[in-house]
Amino acid sequence: MVSRLFNARKAFTLIELLVVIAIIAILIGLLLPAVQKVREAAAKTQCVNNLKQLGISIHGYASSNDSKIPTSTRPGGVTTSPRISWAVALLPYLEQGNLVKTYDLATTWSSANNLLITKQPIKIFQCPVSQDETRLDGDPQTGTWDIVAISDYAAITGVNALATNVNTTGALIPGIMEKNKTVKLLDVKDGLSNTIAITESAGRPRLIQKGAKIGSVPTKKVNGGGWCRPASDLDLITSNALGTGYPGPCAVNCTNGFDYPTYNMAPFGTEGTSQPFSFHSGSINNLLGDGSVRSINAAVSVTVFAALCTRDNGETIPSDY
Repeated sequence: MVSRLFNARKAFTLIELLVVIAIIAILIGLLLPAVQKVREAAAKTQCVNNLKQLGISIHGYASSNDSKIPTSTRPGGVTTSPRISWAVALLPYLEQGNLVKTYDLATTWSSANNLLITKQPIKIFQCPVSQDETRLDGDPQTGTWDIVAISDYAAITGVNALATNVNTTGALIPGIMEKNKTVKLLDVKDGLSNTIAITESAGRPRLIQKGAKIGSVPTKKVNGGGWCRPASDLDLITSNALGTGYPGPCAVNCTNGFDYPTYNMAPFGTEGTSQPFSFHSGSINNLLGDGSVRSINAAVSVTVFAALCTRDNGETIPSDY
């Protein structure tokens, strides 16, 4: 009898069981946000490391090429002339020399020969926070889609003439990686530590506005995204707060670019439409010309960010941006 009573007292009552379950649920609820924050921090660190590697590669290229910075070659208009991204020149410095050995510089990135290379995803060009790293970009000139691997990073080529709130010259104000130009490290008169070389432009060619995907490619798209495409370079235009129009008070993270429904459409013509955008909460990572990486608050003013996008415009940049 005593043994039976002892055994009965060892069993949980229904109320006790429910209390335990409730406590476990509360603990899980407390732990999940912490786990998510750790994952986000780890992914952001990996993104920073990607950009640092790109910075090391750019300076490695410059050391081997008379201080020249790798820039894209991009003939304007509808053309079959070769369009060659700065990323192709960096491949040997990113331990991807085997890819570039068979790359045909006499043809464009979407030629049959080059597609064997440009369809290959390269992890260092992908931010781990970005959505769906298996997505592909296409060729808007031919209307052929899902053929080349993507990049979540974009070379800053300058401040676009469309950004009339920060550029009143009526022309591009050149950046450190201005396309179709030979730019050397010494040409960056504003200072390498004050000039962005590469920024995030994540999620392309999908169109993202305020963190939400708009429509689907090719009906809704950014002109840019493929790591091999010079059109993936970025002229800063700025946008409104919703990311739906330009120019405006938003420099980063309102949109990853402007919609490009029709090839060679005004006002972009055949140029890329990418803009600075990251999926990191409240910030965007940027590679500066000196090889350092800086996370910039998403609330940065358009004036300050535009100044960081030019290489020789003489702006004064606050230290606390």
